[in-house]
Amino acid sequence: MTHVYLIGAGPGDPELLTLKGRRHLETADIIIYDRLVNPTLLHLAKKGAEFLYCGKLPRHHTMRQEQINAAIVANAVQGKKVVRLKGGDPAIFGRVGEEMKAISDAGFTYQVIPGITSSSAASIYAGIPLTHRDHNGHVTFATGHQKNNALTEIDMNNLLQGGTLAFYMGIENLSHICEKLIRQPALTKLPIAIIEWGTLGRQKVLTGSVDTIEAALAKTMLANPAMIIIGHVVTERTAPSWFEQQPLFGKRYLLASERGFTFEQICEYIELGAHIYAFPSLNTKDTRFDDITTRVLTEQNWDGILLHDGTPVRILQEELARLGINETFHIFQNNDAHVILGECSQGGMTFDERTRYSK
Repeated sequence: MTHVYLIGAGPGDPELLTLKGRRHLETADIIIYDRLVNPTLLHLAKKGAEFLYCGKLPRHHTMRQEQINAAIVANAVQGKKVVRLKGGDPAIFGRVGEEMKAISDAGFTYQVIPGITSSSAASIYAGIPLTHRDHNGHVTFATGHQKNNALTEIDMNNLLQGGTLAFYMGIENLSHICEKLIRQPALTKLPIAIIEWGTLGRQKVLTGSVDTIEAALAKTMLANPAMIIIGHVVTERTAPSWFEQQPLFGKRYLLASERGFTFEQICEYIELGAHIYAFPSLNTKDTRFDDITTRVLTEQNWDGILLHDGTPVRILQEELARLGINETFHIFQNNDAHVILGECSQGGMTFDERTRYSK
């Protein structure tokens, strides 16, 4: 019997999860998830499933890889169905090989369920096809940092011969990347794009050339997680992308309701371009989400809370107080999500114009 499933969550947009990944996520006893996993996916978990956060920030790990391996095995020993949920594709710079070995060494079987990798998804959400027959015939994936923050050696010949280079998590080493490229005079004007939080409503894109991108980046607040795409395919981005033209793109909303939200209801907002986090049902107070909610509400900036289904503001305020969240939010009443979503998709009235609620 297989006890462990190593699942790729995709790059951010929760509907990019595979059907197979969703099926096993919905039946897991424990979900061990990364920082870059969209917490909307946890709304798919069955009642009673445990959540274990093992997020990693640069130079700060909630759990080190050895501890993650041990947690996977310890839960499998207890007979639980373990899902290890990893951002992007687990087999592309996701350290899945180390987890596979730890599981095998402990005598357990496992399945790996691939996910959509960030380079292909983030680039096309930014309007850049990763391949294009007018520009390239091959793509190289590279990590922006290896063990001890070393930098992957760049194969200059691939770029000189019309290739595309996709760097994962490379912003901190951008100066080293550009320095290596500029050594080849033919590459100094090569187009380059940096895509932060690709496929999410908080996505930001910066373009330039190898010799200008560092100065342009210094004028922004862009940081990891970000993809760096280098090559002539970047010239295909000539305007805001199809995703960035969605009616709610760039808006950041929290959803709250006494009843809670289904996965599909949350995704309706996301498909319109909004960056979304949904509280679990304010009635049931699902404490599994407490750490997630606190982290999301305090680490990010939000345009406001959309209060659904006639839920009294008092209940929301009680929930924020219970979580110890002192931030001030604009609160908007939204009694009929489908009406307002339909009007937004037709370029009609905005939330601010129609539904603002004063505390």
